Amino acid sequence: MTDAAQRWVVLDLGETLVDETENWGRWADHLAVPRLTFFAALGAVIAARRPHTDVFELFRPGFRLEEEAPRKAAAGLPWGFSQDDLYLDALPALRDLRAAGFRLAVMANQPAEAMAFLRTLPVDRVATSAGWGVAKPDPAFFARVASEVGTAPEHIAYVGDRVDNDVLPARGAGMLAVHLRRGPWGVIHADWPEAAQAHVRLTSLGAITVALEGWP
Repeated sequence: MTDAAQRWVVLDLGETLVDETENWGRWADHLAVPRLTFFAALGAVIAARRPHTDVFELFRPGFRLEEEAPRKAAAGLPWGFSQDDLYLDALPALRDLRAAGFRLAVMANQPAEAMAFLRTLPVDRVATSAGWGVAKPDPAFFARVASEVGTAPEHIAYVGDRVDNDVLPARGAGMLAVHLRRGPWGVIHADWPEAAQAHVRLTSLGAITVALEGWP
């Protein structure tokens, strides 16, 4: 077995560690759309394998995210996370992984503003796609992950809810791909044939430490 000090578990943020319900709900509020309607439309977009930003076009044709996001924030509906958004199993799972000897990182597709929240998490490294200038599923993102943690891809487990952004590119980069079936993407993507390519499939972070016993 590889020395525990060299084994890294790198996690996504949204719908892996944090529940994004309130953040997406604020978009529904900003667009004056009932939250249930907005969430159903988001699920339909995900199921159709379309970019999730297409959901905005359903309610506001010609929508421009770079223009609307500042307006939404100015209206008192910012995008962001707090400790209250963490899934109940998130911190216990991080503690269990740490106790098992894993090094921990959170590296995700997030705006630069997410760094303030990321730095509150009990992990060794944090990074955002905005800070790196490259986003998942680009292979360059996963190459940067390996570079930042300073170990070979085969000593990294990447954990995320999305098959397209997390499982497939992590596996392609030579990492252990862990799929978490929760949140809109996690649940819908779990039925994709490609989901079977995950090395580990979980429904809760509470099971991750046991699932990684004996790896690599």
